[in-house]
Amino acid sequence: MALPTITFLGINVVLFGLDLLAFVALYVAISLSLNLEFGFAGVPNFGKVLFIAAGASVGGAFAGRIAAWFLKVSTPGDFIRYNFLIMPQVNASLSASVPLSFGLLILSVIVAAAIGAVFGFLFSYPAIRLREDYLAMTLLAMAQFFQIFLNNYYPLIGGSLGLELPDPYAWAGSERYVVATGVLVIFAVLVFIYCETIAHAPLARTLRAVRDNEAASEALGKNDVAIRRNTLMVASAISAIAGLLYSFYTVDVVPATFGRVEWTFWPWVIVIMGGAANNLGVTIGVLVFWVMIKGIDSGKFIFSNYIPFDVTWLEYLLIGAILIAILMVRPQGLLPEKSTPTLPKSRLRRLLEKYADPSDTPAVEKKS
Repeated sequence: MALPTITFLGINVVLFGLDLLAFVALYVAISLSLNLEFGFAGVPNFGKVLFIAAGASVGGAFAGRIAAWFLKVSTPGDFIRYNFLIMPQVNASLSASVPLSFGLLILSVIVAAAIGAVFGFLFSYPAIRLREDYLAMTLLAMAQFFQIFLNNYYPLIGGSLGLELPDPYAWAGSERYVVATGVLVIFAVLVFIYCETIAHAPLARTLRAVRDNEAASEALGKNDVAIRRNTLMVASAISAIAGLLYSFYTVDVVPATFGRVEWTFWPWVIVIMGGAANNLGVTIGVLVFWVMIKGIDSGKFIFSNYIPFDVTWLEYLLIGAILIAILMVRPQGLLPEKSTPTLPKSRLRRLLEKYADPSDTPAVEKKS
């Protein structure tokens, strides 16, 4: 069944809405992972693009090769050089088998999560014991190094030319983008539930203690280095899965796709806009940000005759101006941080009733 076509001002509203929903879901997962790192644990991850690109490239390369091997697709030679001949055969088999498609998807997600966690450990290890600014600079430098590596190392994804990936949604036919968007939405919901569970658990107080005062948390017996490292590994695994799902959405992986602005700077803007250490605020910040981005992108050419520079840079200037305005007017974001509750009120009430001393309770005279 083909998607309905609804046109408004020359824009296909259905496709526009699907595309917007896909990117909102994708950035909800990425921004929540950054919020877990920076908002709760105080880890300034300025190399976010590294883990997203790692999940997309390594996970995508694994998916293509394992699918070709499992389906026994004949390769005339180099897998990357003849990728354009191999992938149509793989997709033909995937389109005929939903279980095989989802099996490939789940297996690739597991590989991407493992790669993200391992990279989170390896690339943070040199500076995880140092101050936050050194860690930030190390992660930023490592991200740049990995982008150079992707552009020049041919055997992984073909260097700067990139690689076509198998399509785990090929079985959906004309509705593949609906299914792909649905998978992204499910992933974003799961990440939100996970982050909210942490936010309402004692672990959140531990993360805040490490963020606010390392000396005090160490004095209370907390291993600050291990906590920051584990937080970075979990958040990096989430980012790697997001990168892989985005590559499956576009059915390719190209190094030029993963720029620092879109995959590092934008999540930082979203976290600051929505409110650090507030998952709901970050989620609302993603929605506001992407509605703003799509609106600017759709209407920016109207101003081409009125501005003294290329209209392509208009959205970057406006985003920078909005970020500065937020920092000046409302630095806590749309929804400020909330304290982590110790116990639910109902449980506190039951504990008070259980352990209350009757002698401390004032006598109440009964009416005759």
